[in-house]
Amino acid sequence: MSKIPHDEERLFQEDDFEQQRPEWGHKQFKRMVWKTRWKFFLNAGGALFLVFLVYHIYVSALHIYFDQSEVRNNFLRSIISVVEMHGDGLRVEKRISAQPFEVTPFLTQKANLKIYRHVGSWEVITGEIQATLSITGKFTYSITNTGAYLNGNNPGPFYLPYSLVDGKSGHKDSEENSSLKRLAEIDDGHVAEMSLSLKNLASPDQLMKLLSDYDVAVTAMPIYSGEFTQPGASYSLAGMFDYNIPHLTLKPLYEFNENGARWFNYFVPEEAGQMQEQIDAMMTELKWMTNHIEYNEAAQDKQRLAYLEKNGVQVYGAVVTGPVRELEKLTKLAEFHHFQLSRVEVWNWD
Repeated sequence: MSKIPHDEERLFQEDDFEQQRPEWGHKQFKRMVWKTRWKFFLNAGGALFLVFLVYHIYVSALHIYFDQSEVRNNFLRSIISVVEMHGDGLRVEKRISAQPFEVTPFLTQKANLKIYRHVGSWEVITGEIQATLSITGKFTYSITNTGAYLNGNNPGPFYLPYSLVDGKSGHKDSEENSSLKRLAEIDDGHVAEMSLSLKNLASPDQLMKLLSDYDVAVTAMPIYSGEFTQPGASYSLAGMFDYNIPHLTLKPLYEFNENGARWFNYFVPEEAGQMQEQIDAMMTELKWMTNHIEYNEAAQDKQRLAYLEKNGVQVYGAVVTGPVRELEKLTKLAEFHHFQLSRVEVWNWD
């Protein structure tokens, strides 16, 4: 077999292949660019539409769940329980539709509700509450007052009985003197709201018995829950022995059930025999609050609950409303002191 000489060996080089370079026209290139852009825009639009659709399905599912009566009731119950039990005769709007409620994509419930006070037979709006309840159970709220006056007549504080603070005071502050003077100068055609303090602790039944001979209604009673004996207790002083402390409030019966709630506006003297039902309802609500909601005073309320379960419920004052002449009669009773007049309205008493 003959051998091909080395110099005759054929090696394929790149130059042996003809280079075929496409010749692109300007219109063809521009058409290709726009085609690519349109594909991108269509894909992006489809993705956005899918996100929009999923989001609305998610939000609709949230509202279907959170609009259930049980879920709404628990949120409303949280607002009413915490706000009213830590106020002095303050009430939260209850006759509402689903409109004031909303839920965020992060499962936080929100509500804006009116707050009011009972002055005579009227429910007088005094502000608005903005409340939120997170999915973790954290409850927060703020209150915006919408009083008619710059120096709006807020109900005065309750003072602890002197027997609890080891003292005796003849102090009579200027605010109380001003309230008594105003009350005396109001004519008979008006009703008002007034707070008063007891000189000694009493059971709710005993307080109602003291008021049974007068044409007034009771909207709230401050409860003594051992606060003054707790380390680091918060208080303010109006005189040497005039202590004002944060407290729980016994309010007229309010009960929740699966389908809604029932409530009463006042404690009235003729119902004094049913006071134990009111107390039991308050204790049930306090247990529910401390077990189901996380709020600022939850830890202190647990201590208060333990004290009340051991020592029973005793009160040291009341918020009352009725004709001004009837309220004036209460200021003459030896069992009461520290009277502070709040809102006054024209006659609306039944």
